[in-house]
Amino acid sequence: MADAYWDAEFDTMPWDELRTWQRGQFAAFLTSLAKSSPFYAQRLDGVPLGQAGSTAVWAAVPFTTKDDLRAGQQAATTDALLGDLQGVDNGDIVQVVASSGTTGIPVFFGLTDADRRSWLDSVANMFFTAGVRRDSVVALTTGMPLVAGGMPYADAVRRIGATLVWVGGQTTARMATIMQKLKVDTLIGTASFATFFAGRCEEVLGVPADQLSVRTVIAGGEPGMGQEAMRERVRSGWGADRISEVMGLCDVMPGMWAECPEGRGMHFTAGRNVFVELIDPTTGEPVSWELDAHGEAVYTTFTRQATAVVRFRSRDHVRVVSTDCPCGRTSPLIRCVGRTDDMLIYKAMNVFPSAIRDVVVDGFAAEISGPLRLRKAHADQVRFDEAIPLEIELPEGRAPGSAGDLAARIETAVLEQLRVRVAIEFLRHGAIPLGEYKNALTYVRQ
Repeated sequence: MADAYWDAEFDTMPWDELRTWQRGQFAAFLTSLAKSSPFYAQRLDGVPLGQAGSTAVWAAVPFTTKDDLRAGQQAATTDALLGDLQGVDNGDIVQVVASSGTTGIPVFFGLTDADRRSWLDSVANMFFTAGVRRDSVVALTTGMPLVAGGMPYADAVRRIGATLVWVGGQTTARMATIMQKLKVDTLIGTASFATFFAGRCEEVLGVPADQLSVRTVIAGGEPGMGQEAMRERVRSGWGADRISEVMGLCDVMPGMWAECPEGRGMHFTAGRNVFVELIDPTTGEPVSWELDAHGEAVYTTFTRQATAVVRFRSRDHVRVVSTDCPCGRTSPLIRCVGRTDDMLIYKAMNVFPSAIRDVVVDGFAAEISGPLRLRKAHADQVRFDEAIPLEIELPEGRAPGSAGDLAARIETAVLEQLRVRVAIEFLRHGAIPLGEYKNALTYVRQ
C-alpha cells in the first residue's frame, strides 16, 4: 500500500485501467489455482486458463456459490484442513475464519501469512475510507472473533493505529458503560445494532447517547445504512457528525466497500486484491458499471492463496448511485439494496425484506421503537399467498393495543409503494432480540 491507511494508488486509478490490470492477473492466478486446489481443478477443467484475461474466456469460467463451497468442504477428498477448496499445505495456514452461518452451516476459510497481510491492509483501507484515524477511539461491537467482523476488523483498526475498545460479547449495559468511561468516538456495528443501540444506551446510563463521545458511526453486515431515515435516526440518536456504510464478506474479504466523507455511497476499496463484477442475478449476464445499474456483485480473490474463490456469487443486490466523487476515488459508488437469497414472493411480486423495512422506517420512524421483522412459517418459506406477517416494536410505555390506526397506515404505505400486503403485529418495546451481529429481518417463530 502507498501508506498504512489509504491505498491511494489503487483507489484513484481510473476504473477501466484498474480492471484491465486486474484481468492481467487472471491467467497466472487460475493456472496456479487449478494445480493447488482440487475443488477448482475440477471446476476449471477445460477452460483455457492462459487466456483467462479475455472477456470471452472469463465468461466461460463457472460461478461459485456458497452452497458449492459448503458441499466441497463437507465432501473433501484430501486431508486438507479446509477441504478441497484449500490451495496450500495445512502448515501454511495461520488463521481460520468462518461465515456467520446465517444462511446455513458455516463455511470455513483459511489465510496464509500473505493472505492475512493483504486482508489487514485492505480492511484497514476500508475503515480509513469510512473515517477511522490514528487518534480514533473505536468501539467494536461484534462478539464473535471467528467471523469477518471479529478478529479481521479488530486487526484492521489496530493497523491504522487507532485505539481498539472491543466491547462486543458483553451485556448492553456493560458495553454502554465502557464506551462512556473510555470516551469512545467511533462505533462499529451492524446497521440495525447501530440504529437501535442509542436508545438502549440511554436506558442503562440515564443520559442520552448523544451526550456520549461517539461522533462517527460505521455500520455494515446487512443492508440498511444507505436508507436516509435510518441514517437520520443514527445521526440524531448519537449526535454523530459522520455516518459511514461499509460492506464485505468473509468468503471474499471482510471489508471491500466504504463511504468516504462525501457520504454519497460506498466506494470499492479492495482493488489491489479482489475483482468485482456486476451481473444480472437471473441470467448471469454481465451488467455495466453505469449510473443506476442494478445487479448482483460477484467476486474473485486473485491474490488469495489458502482458500481463493473465483466468480463468487455474493447474493448482494447492489445499485450504482454515482460514477464520480469529489474525494478523488474512482470506483463506482453503490448502495446495497438487499440479498437475492432473502427475496420473498408475495403472489407474483418479488420483494426484499429490507425494502419493506425501509418503507416502514422512512414513513413511521417517529411512531415505532425501531426493530421489526417478518415472520415465516418455516425456514425455507419464500412464497406468501396471504399478507406477510410483520412484527414491529412500539416505543417504551406504549401498549400494542393502543396504536390506533397506525397498523392500517403502515399496511397501506407498503401496499402503495411495493404492491405487497403485510399484516402488522405490534409488540411491546424490547420484545425483539437485538444482537450486535447481523440481526435478521426474517425469522421463524419457534
